[in-house]
Amino acid sequence: MKVVCATDSPTWRLLLERSVEALGHEPVLAEDGEQAWGLIEADPEIDVCVTDRQMPGMGGEELVEKIRKELEGRYVYTVLLTAQDTSEEVIEGMEAGADDYLVKPLDQVALATRLVAAERVTALHRTIAEQRVEIERLYGKLADAFKRFVPESVAEQIITRSDEGVKLGGVSRVATVMFTDLRGFTQFSEHQGPEQVIEVVNRYLGEMSEAILNEEGTVVAYMGDGIMAVFGAPLEQDDHADRALRAARAMLDVHLPRFSDWMEGQGLGEGFRMGIGLNSGEVVSGNVGSERRLEYTALGDTTNTAARLEGMTKGTPHQLYCSETTKEMLLDPPDDLVFVDEVDIRGRDQPLGVWSFAE
Repeated sequence: MKVVCATDSPTWRLLLERSVEALGHEPVLAEDGEQAWGLIEADPEIDVCVTDRQMPGMGGEELVEKIRKELEGRYVYTVLLTAQDTSEEVIEGMEAGADDYLVKPLDQVALATRLVAAERVTALHRTIAEQRVEIERLYGKLADAFKRFVPESVAEQIITRSDEGVKLGGVSRVATVMFTDLRGFTQFSEHQGPEQVIEVVNRYLGEMSEAILNEEGTVVAYMGDGIMAVFGAPLEQDDHADRALRAARAMLDVHLPRFSDWMEGQGLGEGFRMGIGLNSGEVVSGNVGSERRLEYTALGDTTNTAARLEGMTKGTPHQLYCSETTKEMLLDPPDDLVFVDEVDIRGRDQPLGVWSFAE
C-alpha cells in the first residue's frame, strides 16, 4: 500500500518513513495537511494516511474531514497521531472521520496492527466500489430493456420499487386509453412471405410506438398490427387526454406518412390507412396473470369503449374517433377537433358523442 505520512516534524517523518517501509509498504511524505491533501487527491493508489493531529495550517482533523467530504469514489483509511491518549482527543478525531489513532511515542506493533486493518478495510471498499459499478451497469441494461416497452418515468418507478416486488393487483386511475389498427393489413399479408410480413409489422409498430412513447404513454400490448396504449397509468398524468390526442395526431400526420413512404420505397404499395379510438375515464391499472407470468394492463368500461370506437372508424372517412369524455378532459383542446356524431356503443345505455380531426 501507499501510505501518506503527514507531520511537520522531520524526525517523525523519518521515523514513520522507516517504520512503514519496514512493514512492507510505500511511504509518501508530507510536511503538512495541505501537502498531504494534494498528494492524496493526485494519486488514486494512496490507500492510507497517517497524520499528525497538531500541525501548522491544516491540522490532522481538518485533513481527515476534507478526505471524507471531498474525496469521491475512494476510501482512504486515516490514522491520527496524537501526543495524549485522552478520550477527548480520541473522540474528536473519530468525529472528524478518522478510522483509528496512534499515541506517541510510536509503537511499531500498534502501527502494524493499524496497517493490517487498513488493508482489510480498503480492500472491502474497493470491492464495494467495483460492485457499485457493476450494479449501475446492470441497472442501465435493465432500464434500457424496460424503456423499449414503457416510458422512462415508468421504467424508473418499476426499477426503484424493486424492493417491494412487482405484484399482482391494480389501482384505480383516471386515464385515456388508445386502440389502433392498420386497415387492410390482413389482405396484404396473405400475399407476402412471413419474413416480409414481420418486417412490415415491426416497421409500423415502431413508428406508432414512437408517437406513444414521445408523449410518455404506456404501450400495454401489441395485438398483431394493433396497439393498446394508455396515458395516465400507471403513473398519473393530469394532461393524459392531451397527450393521447397529440400522439394520435403524430401517428396520422407524421408516422403513418413516413411508414407509407417506406412501403412505397420497398415496392410494397402506397401504404395503409389506420383507425384510432380514444376514450377517457376510470380504469383499473395493474398487473394481471400469475406469479410466474404477469402482464400490465388497464381494464374497465373505458378500455372496452376505446376498442369499440377504433372499430367503428372502419368504413368512415375518419381515422380517429375521440370520445366526448376525452374531449371534456382536454386541458388545451385543438381548434380542428370537430364533432362527428352521436353513436351507439355496445354495452352502453346512452349514445356517445364522438369527435375527430377536421379533414
